Amino acid sequence: MESLLHFIWQNRLFYPANITTTTGTPVEIINPGRLNTNAGPDFLCAIVNINGTQWAGNVEIHVDGDDWYRHNHHKDKAYSNVILHVVQHPSKSPATDANGRQIPEIILQYPQEITSRFSSLSSSRSSIRCREIIPGLSQLDRVSWLDRLLVERMQQRTERVLSINAECNGDWEQTLFVMIARAIGEGVNGDALQDVARRSPLKIMQKMASVEQIEALLFGRAGLLDNDTDDDYVCRLQREYNLLRTRFDLPSPQTRVTLKRLRLRPRSFPTVRIAQLAAVLFASHGNLSASFGTLNIKSLHQALNVQASDYWCWHYDFSKRESHIDPKLLGSNTRNRILINGIIPWLYTRAHIAGNTREKENILKMLEFMKPEKNHLITEWTDCGIKPANEAEATALIHLSKYYCAPRRCLLCRFGQKLLSLQPTSKCTKCNDINISTPLP
Repeated sequence: MESLLHFIWQNRLFYPANITTTTGTPVEIINPGRLNTNAGPDFLCAIVNINGTQWAGNVEIHVDGDDWYRHNHHKDKAYSNVILHVVQHPSKSPATDANGRQIPEIILQYPQEITSRFSSLSSSRSSIRCREIIPGLSQLDRVSWLDRLLVERMQQRTERVLSINAECNGDWEQTLFVMIARAIGEGVNGDALQDVARRSPLKIMQKMASVEQIEALLFGRAGLLDNDTDDDYVCRLQREYNLLRTRFDLPSPQTRVTLKRLRLRPRSFPTVRIAQLAAVLFASHGNLSASFGTLNIKSLHQALNVQASDYWCWHYDFSKRESHIDPKLLGSNTRNRILINGIIPWLYTRAHIAGNTREKENILKMLEFMKPEKNHLITEWTDCGIKPANEAEATALIHLSKYYCAPRRCLLCRFGQKLLSLQPTSKCTKCNDINISTPLP
């Protein structure tokens, strides 16, 4: 509930007229201040007029005024610059700071419709709790928020790329390899294939003359070549991996990578994905940045248009021969996922590090030329009335679902804010009638 009071205060949704302290002193809110996301008072740099005197300082907000003492703010010098205590229920004892100074207190008055709407949002079982207002949102509301969400998504991806780059000791080529491996593993085996790539030095694979050698290294580093077998191809991979491990003095992995097959279609088995990853490396001659350093979507798709080696035309897993030929091509949907989750974030991070704003914008525009991916999250938004026109919008909606809707961060979402934003204009002191304008359609 305190987060709702923060929202009301920050957006000035309280009644602005006839505000007084609990002792009857008139108060005018000139500037509610800036929300503090760190330790200390809730709002910083506020400006208020109390009984004709203008004060600048901080504001602390509580549902119950007595929380001031429960939270020991009266002993904390960080709260010595609080100029106003804003509460929903008044304190039994006036709030004082560490110097013994009494802090003026006001009871926050706002339309109760905001509370009922917030309760409706909080209690809704729908994955998109504000679906009722979606059809009435203006194009500007939608586009501006989705644009911001896309940037947020790329900033989040940038942090992941930088983290992986640090693990790769600043090697950007190895970082791109790890990002592609993670993306090709999709959600189920993304972490596992990322781990395989981290264990497999790209500089070694750049020296290899065949896709079989690359497969041997990748499957060996994944711990998939440890079992006895009578499969000729697997035996060749085992021999090749043992030679490579000796030649390049590779340490044995401490643990075997955990690869998942449950509920996966055979074409998405991790063995197939690793073989396809080997094909990508072989096709690029190990020089990934030369193949994937372009901003041309068509060229990137062409560079990813590969298929696993001949063995995998007849297999989904080791030693399990199929009855018919089925070449394991990288399909268009998988290529898109590699671009969206691997290559484009890598390109964006490089541009970000270089401080090249224009190139960052051009990289985001690449997503506008890609068809939107299809999944259950996109289907939910389409059912609500927002159908993404391209992958840029789809990426933004996926981020919205995962990081705002799912954790119920409605107060930080512009759609949720739109639902809650009743704009109180006045409150008649004689008849107690409320004059409210609402932006909802």
